[in-house]
Amino acid sequence: MNRILALSVIVSFLSVGCKDNEPENPVKETEKITFKGIVERDTRGIPYTEDPDDWKFTDKWVEQELSLFGKSLGTNCLLPESYGIIAYPNPCIDKVSIHVNKPDSVRLALRIVDRNFKVLMSKDSLYSKITMFDVGSLGIQDTVRVYYKFMNGSCEFRGHGDVVIKKQL
Repeated sequence: MNRILALSVIVSFLSVGCKDNEPENPVKETEKITFKGIVERDTRGIPYTEDPDDWKFTDKWVEQELSLFGKSLGTNCLLPESYGIIAYPNPCIDKVSIHVNKPDSVRLALRIVDRNFKVLMSKDSLYSKITMFDVGSLGIQDTVRVYYKFMNGSCEFRGHGDVVIKKQL
């Protein structure tokens, strides 16, 4: 009888200790992704409005967003305080600069997409601190989304930011 009791206690502990592998990104695929709000910045990068979810590293991407990049690395890593990313000017007319703070060895990948998730521009191995994009060549006047991943070793830090492309005056 003691063996049965001991065995049932062990099985109970094991079943409590084991849990199903939860998806890395628990956001439901059915949630509609909307482009709303921007961090408005002048030509020097100085902000004059805020958007609480743009240009952060707290995104929980759905499959559609993850598929923009292909392979993913671990995301349960401690984000160094020195990491940062901004886009300016925003809104822009023809060119937007992406400015990043990161160690030189950290690789950056970007995808600029329209509201239908059509990839308009793609860069996979950026190491520079400032990259300028000619968004005027896209021929659109709308909000686009910049998805980004900072890759450092086996870790990645990801997020998004919206940029408004306006008609030239």
